Amino acid sequence: MDTFFPSLLLSLWLKCFINWVVVTVQRDHLIRSFSGFFCISLALLDSFFSLTITIVYYLEDLNISGWRLTRYHACLLPQIACLVCAVLHWPVFLLGVLDHFWTLSPIASHVSRVQKLAYATAACLLWILATCYVFWLPDVVLLPGDVRNQCDLFSSSQSVQVLCVLVMTVAWVILYSFTPCVKPRGQEFQHATRGTQQSCFLVSRQIMFTFLNTWAIYIILMLVLLLLQMELNAYLEMNSVWLCFLNSFSVAMALCGRSFVFDSRNIESVTDGFCSWSFTFMYRTENVDKGPIQALDGKKIDSQDGEKLHIFLN
Repeated sequence: MDTFFPSLLLSLWLKCFINWVVVTVQRDHLIRSFSGFFCISLALLDSFFSLTITIVYYLEDLNISGWRLTRYHACLLPQIACLVCAVLHWPVFLLGVLDHFWTLSPIASHVSRVQKLAYATAACLLWILATCYVFWLPDVVLLPGDVRNQCDLFSSSQSVQVLCVLVMTVAWVILYSFTPCVKPRGQEFQHATRGTQQSCFLVSRQIMFTFLNTWAIYIILMLVLLLLQMELNAYLEMNSVWLCFLNSFSVAMALCGRSFVFDSRNIESVTDGFCSWSFTFMYRTENVDKGPIQALDGKKIDSQDGEKLHIFLN
């Protein structure tokens, strides 16, 4: 897609501003996950990248330690950035999901220095590997800017693929949780061991509804842009809001997969800065003597024969 340089520079600096607003507001949450560290690295690289392109474009001929940069490079650099960002959507999404599946815990109040160092290293390695991959591709063709002060930039198919998979996953979980076999009883759901799968889908439904309460407008906007076939260059598609959106979905998937791993003695609110999920789990085995069970909120629940799972959604 052809983009005028003035509008390109404006979009670059606007993206930098949005990135730093998100990083500043969500700094306490971003340092707890790989997605957050990658978002911080994106803000730093965007600032350096935008400053470099602006200087090269307005000076037109710049010599730095033997490296001569002209307006040709002012168009070449955004094209390289588009190619690099275009291949990062799936890796960032998958690594974010795996990170939350491994580390998300209701009793973890902070992230150790070793984890932070690992997240920072992984983010740097991902940028380096993506850049090397782009330069190793044999069919990459870069188009310099023309006399009309335009630059031909590229879009990404990965962002569309990730969005479609995400929307289909949310829709499938919600629709499947509304099957006739699932019969909720207010906020308290009691099922025997054979009904644990039903309880899992009840929790998953609440998780997905919480996710949609925050991100529904953003999803609708993305789908409208997709239906209208409005293209954005790949560099602008990789932004802090998109990364926070993927991070929230990663947390939701991790909660759905690890709902019954949480310590039953804790009530914990897990949050990523945008969404918040609160759960209370009580688990009783058949080896415990019969009698009333004292819930965490002070209520008493009569036990039944066999193994029971009591779930309270706050």
